Amino acid sequence: MWETYSLIGIWVALILLVLDFYLVRKRKIQGRTFFLWFIVGVVLALFSAVPPLVSLVYMLVGTEEIISAIVAVGFLFFVLVFFYLDYRISELHSQLMKLAMEVSVAKFSESQCDPSDPEPKKQESKRKVKT
Repeated sequence: MWETYSLIGIWVALILLVLDFYLVRKRKIQGRTFFLWFIVGVVLALFSAVPPLVSLVYMLVGTEEIISAIVAVGFLFFVLVFFYLDYRISELHSQLMKLAMEVSVAKFSESQCDPSDPEPKKQESKRKVKT
């Protein structure tokens, strides 16, 4: 017979997988994010369905209680997720800065051109020349 925590874990994993597929289908998340949460759902389902795997984890972590191993592995998992999200934020910041520069250059070149004049205006020097 299934333990209560196993059933809850399997239900949470199924909800996570269904939500993951729904969000990727609606194009609310990208493929990288889909892959990350898909792996999390599969691992959660696997550990919930096969309780001896949890015992293996707490033996590998070196704790005497299952809850201590789960907390330790959960903490390490969230550190990895935070690191990944920080990486993605940095990547998106770089893309945003590049896009802002391109828009700035486009606006500047547009302001230098008169739409009725095919030749762009030459920028006049603002310094006065002493003669």
